[in-house]
Amino acid sequence: METNLFRYVWQKSRGDQIIVLLIILVSIVFYWASFDVPKRIVNDAIQGGAFKNGKTTATLLDFTLHMPGWLGGASYKLFEGFQVGQLGLLFGLSGYFLALVLINGAFKYVINLRKGILGERMLRRMRYDLFSQLMRFRPEEIRAVKPAEVASMIKDEVEPIGGFVGEAFIQPVFLLSQALTALVFIMVQSMWLGSIALVIVLLQAIIIPILRKEQLRLGRQRQIESRQLAGRIGEIVDAGPTIQGHGATNYVQSDIAGRLGKLFDIRYALYKRKFAVKFLNNLLAQITPFFFYAVGGFFALQGRLDIGQLVAVIAAYRDLPPPIKELIDWDQQRNDVTIKYEQVIAQFNTDEAVVLDEADGVKPLPETGQVRLEAVQMLDNRGQPLLSPLTLRLQRPGAVAVIGPNGGAREVLGRILGRQAMAYSGRVMIDANNLGRMSVERASHMIGYAGNETEIIAGTLRDNILLPLKRRRPSMKPNGKVSQEDHRVFMESIRSGNTPFSFTADWTDYEGAGVSDAASLEEHIKDVLKVLGCAEDVYELGLDGKVLASLNEDAKEQIVLARGAVAEELGRSKLAGLIETFDPQSYNANATVAENLIFGARRTPRFANETLLFEPYAHAILAAEALVAPLIEVGSRIVATVVEIFEGLPQGHALFERYSFGAGFGMERLTDLSATLSKQDMRAPLDSETERDLLALALGYIEPKHRLNLLDDRLRRRIMRARASFKAHLPADAVHDVDFYDPGKVMLGASLRDNLMFGRIGYGIADARKKVAGIVRAALARAGLDGELYRIGLNTDCGIRGRFLPGRLKLAVPLAQALIKAPQIAVLDVAALIATSPEPEALIARLREHCAGMTLFLLLGDASLSAGISPRIVFNGPSGVIEDDDRDGEDEVAAELPPRQDAERLEARP
Repeated sequence: METNLFRYVWQKSRGDQIIVLLIILVSIVFYWASFDVPKRIVNDAIQGGAFKNGKTTATLLDFTLHMPGWLGGASYKLFEGFQVGQLGLLFGLSGYFLALVLINGAFKYVINLRKGILGERMLRRMRYDLFSQLMRFRPEEIRAVKPAEVASMIKDEVEPIGGFVGEAFIQPVFLLSQALTALVFIMVQSMWLGSIALVIVLLQAIIIPILRKEQLRLGRQRQIESRQLAGRIGEIVDAGPTIQGHGATNYVQSDIAGRLGKLFDIRYALYKRKFAVKFLNNLLAQITPFFFYAVGGFFALQGRLDIGQLVAVIAAYRDLPPPIKELIDWDQQRNDVTIKYEQVIAQFNTDEAVVLDEADGVKPLPETGQVRLEAVQMLDNRGQPLLSPLTLRLQRPGAVAVIGPNGGAREVLGRILGRQAMAYSGRVMIDANNLGRMSVERASHMIGYAGNETEIIAGTLRDNILLPLKRRRPSMKPNGKVSQEDHRVFMESIRSGNTPFSFTADWTDYEGAGVSDAASLEEHIKDVLKVLGCAEDVYELGLDGKVLASLNEDAKEQIVLARGAVAEELGRSKLAGLIETFDPQSYNANATVAENLIFGARRTPRFANETLLFEPYAHAILAAEALVAPLIEVGSRIVATVVEIFEGLPQGHALFERYSFGAGFGMERLTDLSATLSKQDMRAPLDSETERDLLALALGYIEPKHRLNLLDDRLRRRIMRARASFKAHLPADAVHDVDFYDPGKVMLGASLRDNLMFGRIGYGIADARKKVAGIVRAALARAGLDGELYRIGLNTDCGIRGRFLPGRLKLAVPLAQALIKAPQIAVLDVAALIATSPEPEALIARLREHCAGMTLFLLLGDASLSAGISPRIVFNGPSGVIEDDDRDGEDEVAAELPPRQDAERLEARP
């Protein structure tokens, strides 16, 4: 990127800058006129200067263009004006002055508006350019930067730069035009007064910037400290659980406190300097009126300056200090912003930038060829070898097993082959192409890499798996009529130097994946997940996925039909007793008290157990059915019984799981409640927080699970009456908070599993959940709905860093990403996934079959799984041996290159 801020601004916004500068040039004429009119009002209208020598009328609004002497000195009458009396002249000139005020205000509005829009466009362009520059970093450089610092620079540190960009050329020209116009006007009226104003202005322009140098130094120091604080906080947040686990929270808090103290000291010094300079600046600005009143009044008394001129001078000077002050502020801002820009750009400019795109598109490699590693070596930052010199020649397609321990040379070689590490010596040649010199676009099309680091972005499982295929630029040709808003967004992107391609367009490279359309891509995803042995995990995700209102009506009808198919399948298998269905006329013993009370899927937190007592409508229903006191009593008995049961038991005992009542009710909270109840005077009411927690405990109670015998038939009947009241009187603003159980409707907000079972699995039945899952899957397959289940699984939200995914599926995502784009070279680290696989040999076999037409580098931790794969690279530390079944013996990894490659060895990696 351009390192000089002003060159960058002029290159990117030259046209817009020139337009605004022309507007400023036109505005000077009206600005000058606004200074001249007050003099005419005082001299000609009020004092009658236009009516001397017996004149009764004067000309108003006569406009004459006078040419300068060097152009002949001719005059051209543009408008003859109107003849008016003294009162008419007064009101006419006053109206003219008001019109000029409005015109000058309109000029300021237009200039400031265009300046603001220009600044925002340039800020958008700058942020986009910085992000694009970050994408050109080498992989190891991207890993070396701190995400919090980069985000802070792109988001926060360029904010003041963007605000200044719109003012870089416009503001000084605009302010100078105002200041010079006022100063020249004052000099025209009185050279003495003009000279005094000029001297004060020069003093301000020279002294103030000198005093502000310390402000700039403190500002630079503040920026660096703020960036380091953001980076440190980001590090601590990432390591937060570890820090808590080791009890080092006070230590890191003291670190942050020290950094905040240092920032405070810098800002304190900055404020002292800032307001001292401001005081001096204001003092110099206020001295000038003293001279104007004293010297100007003296000249007026002597007759050397008329009253109208003095009034005009004072009015003109009123407009002189603000632009001068703003010019000084602009100069300080220029210095400050220039330094910030240079610091930010220095972080993003790199000599080792990679090429992102191919100029002529990506052409696939020939079906056969050769992969050569020529003395490939990698050292760490201390000069210690991570990978000893490696030489290898492999015919494409083929397979290589790379074997070694985790964290060793196996992973280093995988990153090199996957183009995830470029700081190595030697060369990796694919046919005649040097891997280190390839563009990102070509290398990503050619190579599919999956390492041991799982990087899952926010979005659905489908979004993550298909991310490698989001590489086909959408067509710029619209399919139909373009709306005015879409056109505006498109043009604004062009003006701001951003990509015009819409994020919501279809970026999927179907051809690159070897499929023709979206339907065949769905099958391709399923095939890849089957190869990895994770298809069943996706089905499980689908069963646990929530049914959303956005689901189409056909799918909702299919779910209701599948519900019947599940019931039939249960009856056919004679396992109907595993599920207790939701019956409006009966209490579901395997559901919680809250589920029996609300009898519907809660789509929002409004009627959550933890806050139900304080929800006005729910509290009114509970009070009307006299359920508050009985449920609080149930909660009290739960506390007393559970605390007694847990007393003396070690943490992690199986009973803790059985008697769990939610994340907020651990043993510590239950003990506190027990202590509160033991001290409670029966004549005094409980505090609101204790009542809330006791009611929440009761609402989470399930008799067959907890077996404390706390619900009798009478209480169940009262809960059922409250259920009917709750549904009958539900207010209109709560309609979307609950979806009541109805055997003929889908329950929005509930999981697909709950929708299909329409009930609760009985507690105390061995393997009940597993048996029901098998029955549900069979029913869905028979009804032809297993595809819908699979799609719901793929549309499951992964959460931050994949925390909503099961561990095995999280490990499979990078491998699925590498295989989904059907690369010609696959570099797959499968050691972690194999550790979770019940049949590792079968997984290896499926991978080899799927990658039969590719060049496969299979990274393994267990040498026994590499049977049938040749050659094999076996690492022990940074060096190892190459084992080839087609040769006798073993070759050292650092073996000499074939003679015909000697010349190529001399060329180092770029």
